[in-house]
Amino acid sequence: MEKSKTQNNKWQHWLSFSAFTLAGVAMEGALFNNANAPMTQPAPKAKKWRSVQ
Repeated sequence: MEKSKTQNNKWQHWLSFSAFTLAGVAMEGALFNNANAPMTQPAPKAKKWRSVQ
């Protein structure tokens, strides 16, 4: 019984650490993308290829 409690404790700690880490990475990614996003311009229209006859 004690071993299963210890094992559950380890899993709980790992899951909580993982959730915290992923949340931090997501938050930093969102801040980075919003703060450093360059002003974008629409892509120029594609030129048509000339037909070789």
